Amino acid sequence: MELIKTFAQQGLRVFSFEDISPLLKEKNFSKSYARKILPVMGKNETLQRLGCGLYSLPTEFLSGGPIHSFEIAMKLAKKGAISHRSAMGFYQLTDQMSHTIYVTVPRLKNANLSQKNNYLIDHTSFHIKRVNPDLFFGANRIFIGEAPIWITTMEKTLLDGLIDPAFCGGFLEVIHAFSNALPREVLDLDLLWDYTKKMPIVVRQRLGWMFETLNAYPAFQEKLMSLPIKSIQKLNPDGPRCGSIHKKWKLMENVK
Repeated sequence: MELIKTFAQQGLRVFSFEDISPLLKEKNFSKSYARKILPVMGKNETLQRLGCGLYSLPTEFLSGGPIHSFEIAMKLAKKGAISHRSAMGFYQLTDQMSHTIYVTVPRLKNANLSQKNNYLIDHTSFHIKRVNPDLFFGANRIFIGEAPIWITTMEKTLLDGLIDPAFCGGFLEVIHAFSNALPREVLDLDLLWDYTKKMPIVVRQRLGWMFETLNAYPAFQEKLMSLPIKSIQKLNPDGPRCGSIHKKWKLMENVK
């Protein structure tokens, strides 16, 4: 009980052995004994055992509300941001329920760089997409209760959908997300422009097609056209190579 109070006082909610190791060292626990504490406390239900080496405090010791799945994702990723379909759900761009939490992780020191992409923790699936550091941008820090969470901005979330529609419920769901966002007039076009310059050219092609299809931002479409487009690409990256060619955006319209 003394340890649990110590964890609570330190603001720990979801944690691993690495998180509590300094605290145990202060209390003069040997390293070998310290490593046994969490499994024992999880087994006797003194702590909640989440899985994958993660634990949380008992409900009665949790300040700021119950554990959110995004908290677990952050601790699992070590570095990263909630993204794709999970971010779309957060911004209310989709009404489809997903039982998987998506998180993008940069290939940086101290991030989760294992070869494993899929995890099951506390009955929730988590999918990690690892990217090079130069492609990890466009994330904001928010709070859910007292828990700090990093999540991709709405603009980056929509652009990610143009690259990885499979992580967003499919390309038709990405179109639906854009159609939900545009009437709200919440998109920062300057930010969107900056993001597209950091991403593959095909993102500009698909974004231009999307805005033209949804009759949005004609001036921004012209801005996108000012950048060179050299080759014909698939509109839906996950679809077959078929369909008519959209001459303006040089896209194979493989979406029905």
